[in-house]
Amino acid sequence: MKVIFNQAIAGADFYYTSGQVVELPSAAAAEFLNAGFCEVVEEKPAVKAERAVSKKSTKRNTRAK
Repeated sequence: MKVIFNQAIAGADFYYTSGQVVELPSAAAAEFLNAGFCEVVEEKPAVKAERAVSKKSTKRNTRAK
């Protein structure tokens, strides 16, 4: 689960600063959310870019012999 921290917190094996976005396991994220240290980051689905593709033109190869 992706979360953003509202304040800096530190522990024995972690350190997160205010405004840092982190991907955490669900259990750890739930503990921090319940304590009010962070908020869930909503991820928008990736939008595919439209491609500007020109039409295939017929190529005329005429040579004077």
